[in-house]
Amino acid sequence: MNNEDKIKKWLAGELSESETSDFESTEEFAKIDKLMKAVNTFKAPGYDVLNEYSKLSDNVLHSKRTISLFERMKPVLKIAAIFIVALTIGYFSFNQINSTSENQGWIAEQSEVYLPDSSFVAINSGSKIKFSEKKWSKERNVELNGEAFFKVKKGSQFNVITEQGMVTVLGTEFDVKARENYYEVTCYSGLVRVKTEQSEVVLKPKSVYRVIEGTEQQYTISDKATPSWLQGESNFKSVPFSFVIKELERQYQIKVETGNTDINQLFSGSFSHNNLSIALESITIPLNLYYEINENKIVIGLEE
Repeated sequence: MNNEDKIKKWLAGELSESETSDFESTEEFAKIDKLMKAVNTFKAPGYDVLNEYSKLSDNVLHSKRTISLFERMKPVLKIAAIFIVALTIGYFSFNQINSTSENQGWIAEQSEVYLPDSSFVAINSGSKIKFSEKKWSKERNVELNGEAFFKVKKGSQFNVITEQGMVTVLGTEFDVKARENYYEVTCYSGLVRVKTEQSEVVLKPKSVYRVIEGTEQQYTISDKATPSWLQGESNFKSVPFSFVIKELERQYQIKVETGNTDINQLFSGSFSHNNLSIALESITIPLNLYYEINENKIVIGLEE
């Protein structure tokens, strides 16, 4: 039984107890449960319950026939049920087979996408990818704007294309970050070939290639399996403070004024994606800076 059939049977209450128990322990059900909670806010437009109940009462008095409010509401309930099924099936279809997948950049939220060959992509906040399902069997090309982690199935050549450069692999795990004036590729397993206007390099596991405002760098990282942002943390190594601020703004959907701050000074450290105050302390204290929070505007400056 495929996912779509399971969803339909679960919504219709046609699964056995064991099938229901198994289904509700899956990742698919967790996503549906989240979707169902959002759909709870669904309201059929233009349906006045009090007015309809009044009409119902008149009908009861004149026809002497007992009609339940539930029966009266059946058309609306059917519409809501169809709405839920359509959203649920559409959600999975979008994530599994749609030729274009985009992250909406919600606060500290990430998207996960499976490509046609079952390669896995985790997309960071404020980022998006695009690929052609029709051409996938001939060329595995993914266009990236922002940052994403790739776990590629072995097979033909796999390319990640950005404005700053192209990454080519056969089957490996790697992270690509392509922002304005910032390009970084980290290899976690296998081999990764990176081609930019500046040069062409081959990365081994635990190695990084980076170009910041035209300046190239290569270095190695500690033995970690995935990028830190997948665990809800942004990590930096000798990065101009201006890029740290931009990443903070992206993760929390805020605006930061830097005042008299030297935004070109280098920063090494990290900040959390789930607590703005702690995140601000993490990036200001090491540089002897202060911060103020005023609604959605943040001011960071030099301590006097």
